[in-house]
Amino acid sequence: MKSAPLAETVTAGVPVFSERLTDVLDAIFDGQAPNRGRFCGYCFTPIGEERERCLHCENHVSEIAPVQSVPDEILAMYKQLRRRESLVVNGFAYAGLILGVAVFIAVFYVLFIMGADVWWYVADIVLVFVLARVLAGLLGGYIGDEVGYNYARRKLAEDWAAYDAEHFTGKPQTSNG
Repeated sequence: MKSAPLAETVTAGVPVFSERLTDVLDAIFDGQAPNRGRFCGYCFTPIGEERERCLHCENHVSEIAPVQSVPDEILAMYKQLRRRESLVVNGFAYAGLILGVAVFIAVFYVLFIMGADVWWYVADIVLVFVLARVLAGLLGGYIGDEVGYNYARRKLAEDWAAYDAEHFTGKPQTSNG
């Protein structure tokens, strides 16, 4: 029994790119590995020579023949995935920095109006460094990371669905077993 295409199973917790493929793509982009090997002809997960079925999408090699390299479109999808994650995380981190600076300016203004002693200004300067760093870490590292991951995966599923429709129309879909 066949189930939904791989892109549709992402919401059920099945990633479009397997962990093995992600590791290989990271190595390719880092220049540590060539784009050569034996990959599933459907999801491009690396598969050993002895394997007859992909461990990720479960397609049999007799249904969809393995390929020797990951197609350029898949490499571009992965690069776009990482770019989207990075943009969201960095955006949240910069928002934390801006918020820290805004608090610094507000406190500085209040100190100026009150005619505070110089040590209060020094404390405000320390506050901007600590608060900006903490807010950047919290917003970028926690909130931005989660939002960026989910956003990038959702867009990847859409990109994969378009790729799937263009390249695999009428071919076997993945099973979810």
